[in-house]
Amino acid sequence: MPLSRQLILSLFSVLLAVFIGTLMLNVSNTQDSIERQLASHAQDTATSFGLSISPYLGNENDLPLIETMMNAIFDRGYYRSIVLKDDKDHILLEKHNPDSVDGVPTWFMHWFALNPPVVNSEISHGWNLVGVLSVQSHPGLGYQQLWGNTLDSFTLISFIFALALGLLLVLVRLITVPLSAVVQQVEAISEQKFEQLQIKPRTLELKVFVKSFNKMSQRLNDLFDRLSSQAERYRQFAYSDNLTKVGNRRAFELAFDGLLSDAEQRPHGFLLLIRLSSLSQVNSNIGFVAGDDYVKGVCENIQQLLATQSTPCALYRLNGADFALLLEDVEEAQAITVTQSLMDKCNAIEKSEYESGTVHIGVGGFTYGDNKGKVLEKVDSALTKAVTEEQRWQVSSRLSMVQSHDIWREQITLLLKSGQADFVAQPIESFSGQVEYQEFFARFRDPRNDQYLAMAELIPVSIRLDFAQKLDELLVLCALAKIPHVTGSVGLNLSRLSVLQPAFQDWLMEQLSLLGESCQRVILEIPERSLLGDLESFGAFVAKLKAIGVRVTIERFGAQFAAFTQLRKMRPDYLKLDGRYIKNIDCEEDNQLFVHSLVNIAHGLGIKIIAERVETEQEAQTLKDMQVDFVQGYFVGSPAALKC
Repeated sequence: MPLSRQLILSLFSVLLAVFIGTLMLNVSNTQDSIERQLASHAQDTATSFGLSISPYLGNENDLPLIETMMNAIFDRGYYRSIVLKDDKDHILLEKHNPDSVDGVPTWFMHWFALNPPVVNSEISHGWNLVGVLSVQSHPGLGYQQLWGNTLDSFTLISFIFALALGLLLVLVRLITVPLSAVVQQVEAISEQKFEQLQIKPRTLELKVFVKSFNKMSQRLNDLFDRLSSQAERYRQFAYSDNLTKVGNRRAFELAFDGLLSDAEQRPHGFLLLIRLSSLSQVNSNIGFVAGDDYVKGVCENIQQLLATQSTPCALYRLNGADFALLLEDVEEAQAITVTQSLMDKCNAIEKSEYESGTVHIGVGGFTYGDNKGKVLEKVDSALTKAVTEEQRWQVSSRLSMVQSHDIWREQITLLLKSGQADFVAQPIESFSGQVEYQEFFARFRDPRNDQYLAMAELIPVSIRLDFAQKLDELLVLCALAKIPHVTGSVGLNLSRLSVLQPAFQDWLMEQLSLLGESCQRVILEIPERSLLGDLESFGAFVAKLKAIGVRVTIERFGAQFAAFTQLRKMRPDYLKLDGRYIKNIDCEEDNQLFVHSLVNIAHGLGIKIIAERVETEQEAQTLKDMQVDFVQGYFVGSPAALKC
């Protein structure tokens, strides 16, 4: 029971007891006073009336006179009975009034009965006893007086009671409102929400109490901000270029190695080597300040172009004059379009001092399993050849042929019409071997030959042909249909393009609501890039998901360098570290420091950490030592067909 209710009930009970006790005591005292008045009234009447009739008592001829005198007294209505007896106890005269009283409830007379005594007065004639006069006052006037006094007392005491109760509520509110606010603040602090209490209590002690909590909350917030900033600064130092703030060579090597070894997603794409052809001349002829402006100007133009791309892409600075641009899940036609747009932007900022041109670009494709050295050699050769080309860019020969858009459009249309998708599942386990959930990976069969399509090609094509959302809807429907037939929790992957669409969000909420309690077994895996957009609206969508029991994983965290502060706003249930930081982590001290700092921050926010693509015992042991919660990869288990 809340403290406010306990205080109100306790003090209300005391006030009610005081109210009832005061009223009862007042009524009881009034009742006793009225009974004494009635007894005194009867005694006075019996004495005076007895003296008045004593000369006439004993003579039967005088009885009419005595009766007349009795009627004169009795008819005034103040008496219940007057009885006159002779010396032999024979009744000579008697008068009685009914007990009914106007204006007084019967129940009141029953609970607070007045019992006026019967007063006897002996009548003597000379020295002889000639009769006895008995008088009893009528309680009617007493009841009316008692009832009126009770009403007045009840009204006055009720007013005082209501006033006291109002003051009590105000007092309780003055005490409990600040305490409730402090309790909410304590709960918020436990969730790393360091908000300030805006309430200002009027009570000195509570004012000091609230002020102390605000000070503590502010200090904790500053401490957490310093921890987050420290991790951000370390990441910037370890993986960012000082001048341009894009990823450095170390970050590029991690990202590229991760793409070439990602057996789960089997990505493919294109690598662009961008060389600032005139940088050495600018540095020599004009100075390093102009050279830095040259580098930053080209970098800004590249980033402006990348901001318009829907597919994953990342820019890195390899050395003074060379940048690398990774385009994931694209085909050659789209890579050429990006290259030409990039060249147009760079040509637009060309100056007379750029004697060798602004940039030259070499383009080469890559796919899962390629040798990094050979890919770089191939792209470097294209860059060398680009110097001699008028267009200033060159694409190396492709390693494999891709299907035309028309063929892919036909295939995807057939897939959507079939309404069928197959899945394999890979477990995500704790170090004790307990499965936290299993991630579903979709597979589609080619309608023409019943062979599985390459998802690494299907996904980027679906994005280019505007089928991504429809394909995601099909995958979600098929996956949700299988959830009742599998045990444990299930992780479903959603593309960034779909999950950021309000129409898809509404559709997904509707489909999930049909699951009922099974929603608690659904875990949606959302790409980290989703955090780089409108976080407020996306955070509201995540809050709706969590409200119906759906858990959320931010996957490939670290790939896009989303700020740690964004995690505090959205509060996902899990963070899945990008595999580039996991590979050979037992030998990579930089990655160990970064992952360890991230684990500390995530655990402080109540977020669990998943490490993906764990393939060796050494990697697993290192992650365990860093207190990572769960691991996923071929070391734990490879994707396998569902067991329904």
